[in-house]
Amino acid sequence: MIHFAAPLGIALLALGACTPLPQIAPPPAAIADMTTLDERGSLAIEVAWRAAGAALEAAVDSGRLTGDAAARADRIDAQAGYFVGLARAAYDAGNAADYATALRQAKPLVKQLRGLVEVRP
Repeated sequence: MIHFAAPLGIALLALGACTPLPQIAPPPAAIADMTTLDERGSLAIEVAWRAAGAALEAAVDSGRLTGDAAARADRIDAQAGYFVGLARAAYDAGNAADYATALRQAKPLVKQLRGLVEVRP
């Protein structure tokens, strides 16, 4: 019995001196906050893209945006739509890395669209 108690006592003493283990996953409240921020980011970029698209359409219909500028705006709109779609899909799948990448790609494209049709944020 003594042979078993000594190693157990040493092990317990050693464990007592250890620093606490790092938390493996964030607490549920932190995850909920991150999810809410992601959802707001996704909604914001999608609304901004749709608003820029509506302004683009109005500019083309009114004749303010024609020729090469209209073609360029159409290409940028298609690219922005692609990345907004990727952000939406990544959010739906819970893929944070792809979501963040897609948002980083979509934001400057939407900004360019707003600039082409003179939409203020």
